[in-house]
Amino acid sequence: MTRMHLEKEDALTHALAERIEKIWDAYLAKDAPACSALLADDYRAIHPDGSIHNAKPSASDIAAAPIEDYWLRELQAWPVGEESAIASYTAEVETRSGLQAERHRFAVGEVWMKHSGQWLCRYYHATPVA
Repeated sequence: MTRMHLEKEDALTHALAERIEKIWDAYLAKDAPACSALLADDYRAIHPDGSIHNAKPSASDIAAAPIEDYWLRELQAWPVGEESAIASYTAEVETRSGLQAERHRFAVGEVWMKHSGQWLCRYYHATPVA
């Protein structure tokens, strides 16, 4: 199943899309080390509920907000200098509350930086979309 749709077809968008999908796959699998490996040491996040997170997610953070599935659409990226980029996409996430599945949709903006030649996410911000 395809979980991602790219809005732009360029090398930067493809490079970041691959890494973004790995982060989401690791989160889905509740694999905190794999997720954190793609995040900068000074990673910060603002989640759709407005909560601020000043560190990479731990296993208990992921377990507290699990997802059942996800879909990413309209992903695009733009360079900001040679060592940084901004990525934007729409995420649809399926969660489960007891037997009831729920879908949530939000707009995501991310800041990516190159560290030792490797792209790492430094900042994540998700805003609910009606």
